[in-house]
Amino acid sequence: MASEKFDTAPSKRIKISKAQQLTMLEVLVASLVFGTCAVLSVFLIKYIGFNTRVISEKNQAITDYDQSLRNVGVCVDTDGNGRLSNEEIEKCNPSEISLNSIPESLRYKVLMQMAMDTDLESVARKRNEKCYDEDGERIDFNKKYEQSTNDLEKQQYLQSAKICSALRVIPDALPARKNTEALMASLNQVLLLTGWEPERLTPRDDMVESRIEGVGVIPVTLQVDGGNDVVLRALDKIEKSIREFDITSATIEWTNSGLSLNALANAYYLEDAGELEKTVVLKANDKPKRRK
Repeated sequence: MASEKFDTAPSKRIKISKAQQLTMLEVLVASLVFGTCAVLSVFLIKYIGFNTRVISEKNQAITDYDQSLRNVGVCVDTDGNGRLSNEEIEKCNPSEISLNSIPESLRYKVLMQMAMDTDLESVARKRNEKCYDEDGERIDFNKKYEQSTNDLEKQQYLQSAKICSALRVIPDALPARKNTEALMASLNQVLLLTGWEPERLTPRDDMVESRIEGVGVIPVTLQVDGGNDVVLRALDKIEKSIREFDITSATIEWTNSGLSLNALANAYYLEDAGELEKTVVLKANDKPKRRK
């Protein structure tokens, strides 16, 4: 009986040892499975989050593009759902769009409101003869633009509307490029209207930065010598000029012939517009930023 108990003891120890090995193996396999699942879960969460950000940026780009088209007035939301469909964009032809169908757009405000603005009209210079008909009446090119069905005619009427309406005041007041020679000629003409021939009008080499983004500066030097009435008339004409001449500093002296004015002034022009498109780069390890 004792010998039988002695014989079964090693076999029990062997069975326990095997059970421990199986348990350790099961724990190891479970740990590997759990670790793999945890890694895959983290990867999937990051993958889903990254793709969500990509889709969100794409949707935002589509929304911005859609809003830009409607704001400018090149496409019409025919179904009135507040968004342009692919079919509406494909059929979009700005030349066929009636201005009355886009009342809140930039095109409407420029061609119908600004072009007819009486305040702008009051400072417009003498028009070209082509702006009037045989009876001397002003031609309504906006109306002709609306009624025309020919793309070439529409472009011609649109160009004529810019020249013959109050819109011409805008490029006169703020040119679209830096042209120092034209500026000097304009200032010279302004002073000639006072009955005085300028003695010295020269651009300055100073680098002056504008406080308004997108607006460039042309620094100029002005000298006026003559009687008191001449200097005052010159200043009055400069003040009333449609082109802005911002006098930053001036020195006035009394001489035997009257007053002597030496001034530093700045004129302005519209710089080239920056990029209208932007590229958004998304990285998986970047933290998402809140839109402002």
